Amino acid sequence: MKFFILFLISIFIINPSHSFELKSSNAIVLDYDTNDILYQKNLDKIIQPASMTKIMTAYIVFDQLKDGILSLDDEFKVSKNAYLKGGSRMFVEMGDRVKVRELLLGIIVQSGNDASIVVAENISGSEESFAALMNKYAKEIGMKNTNFTNSSGWPDKNHYSSVYDIAILSKSLIKNFPKLYEIFKEKKFIYNNIRQYNRNKLINSYEGVDGLKTGYTEEAGFGISVSSLKDDRRIIVVVTGLKTGSERATEAEFLLDWAYRNTKHYVIFEKGQILSTTDVWLGKEKSLDIITSQQLTKSLTLEQSQNLEIFITYDKPMEAPIEKNQVIGKARIIIPDRNIITVDLISKDEIKRSKSIFRLFSALKYLIFGNIVNE
Repeated sequence: MKFFILFLISIFIINPSHSFELKSSNAIVLDYDTNDILYQKNLDKIIQPASMTKIMTAYIVFDQLKDGILSLDDEFKVSKNAYLKGGSRMFVEMGDRVKVRELLLGIIVQSGNDASIVVAENISGSEESFAALMNKYAKEIGMKNTNFTNSSGWPDKNHYSSVYDIAILSKSLIKNFPKLYEIFKEKKFIYNNIRQYNRNKLINSYEGVDGLKTGYTEEAGFGISVSSLKDDRRIIVVVTGLKTGSERATEAEFLLDWAYRNTKHYVIFEKGQILSTTDVWLGKEKSLDIITSQQLTKSLTLEQSQNLEIFITYDKPMEAPIEKNQVIGKARIIIPDRNIITVDLISKDEIKRSKSIFRLFSALKYLIFGNIVNE
């Protein structure tokens, strides 16, 4: 027989959530630790990522550095194609050999299209082949609405992504390459006697911001993927479609402020927490504790915390033998405006089957007197 229990949980926080309208055409606020989407606007709608593309270009270089395929002191030759590329530039000279270390700074700090092409051509032989590699990486990390045709974000109708995919990419880079990610917070870089400052102005103006990338084309508008670590919480914000760089910074700051002020981490339950006890049929023990298989932490607003429900289901009685950590039930967590979460419930202990004669007595006792465990 299936048994159901409903838990109603009310958690109160000081500041209320806000309803608001953004100027951004597309936006997402992602909690890095819990993977909760705290706010979204057209998160899967196709966008032109512009220079946010360079996050993937850096990702591939980071991965090859991590695997020992490249070193920061390796030198890449600058082709005529890279030298002549327009838009934002690192100002490399044709025929020069430039260290990977400098090219990364040129890509991340200066947003150099030329540096991006140098990297692409030297890793894959051509920018087209490098774009194929970018798409391979994109698929592997779960970017489902993305297609790259170049390494810099140069406008192309077949070059597209979504703010959700850019957030996934940003989180993956931070998670997989924490040391190399620190390059993103460099505030300035000098190359070829030209001093350029990081185009992510929030590094200087917002406490906790430590990196990622801006982007702009006439068609895409102004956008940014930005990450902030404050009070042991990392929040990732991606916005795009803004009219000016000032609007871009203002909206990103607003969303970071909103996330830190109006959401908070709550442990819904700990790993191994006892949620219920069930009768055991024909076992050496009469009852069994039902525990959670994992810790569940969620990032919640006030409204979500006040309306959180947990439903647990399991068989009652359970028939022995039962193994320790055997899956014996489910917990369904329902949070407003979120997908339903399902967590396995498991047995706390092993319970062996009783001997035949004792099984007979136990069965008769259960049939006559009913539940073994008091409710």
